[in-house]
Amino acid sequence: MERLDQRAIEFLERWPLADCSIVEHRFTPYMRDYDVIIETTAAAPDDSGSYLEGRYRFRFTHCVLAKVTSTVTDMSWTRSWDDQFTDYDVWQESGEPEGYVWGVNYMNAYPGAQYLPNSEAATEWSRRLEHQMHEVQIDTNAHLILLIFHRLLLHKLAQGDYTTRVLSDIEPYEMLG
Repeated sequence: MERLDQRAIEFLERWPLADCSIVEHRFTPYMRDYDVIIETTAAAPDDSGSYLEGRYRFRFTHCVLAKVTSTVTDMSWTRSWDDQFTDYDVWQESGEPEGYVWGVNYMNAYPGAQYLPNSEAATEWSRRLEHQMHEVQIDTNAHLILLIFHRLLLHKLAQGDYTTRVLSDIEPYEMLG
């Protein structure tokens, strides 16, 4: 099986998809490709703390399998069942009860993504579709995401400003295509 491009593997397993915040993951509206939207932090150059450096979209094209499994423990699920855990402000007003707070609206990608170069499933899909397919696993504190896909595209969608601490949308530009 042909490996994914080395640069793509580095973007997956290192910066920016390692130790970042996943703020969204879903199939695109046309249902062929799968997007993982992340936000990264960085240390401010003036040593004033950290700030949101940017927002990025990882697009896994021709995604034939997207499997998402919860990594939240059974006990946390039980404690976090009530809808107060889906809204951060409501959770705070409720006295910050113990449990998993879904309402933070992101999950930590840690340890992050791992490219699976010897994937039997990707090999089988490659054979069936007569196109090279790949598998990636993304570990977070809330979900385990497994994707089988053909190609990886990466676009920067927003740029942070360390002086204002504002993350502003930009004209998306391709970092990997």
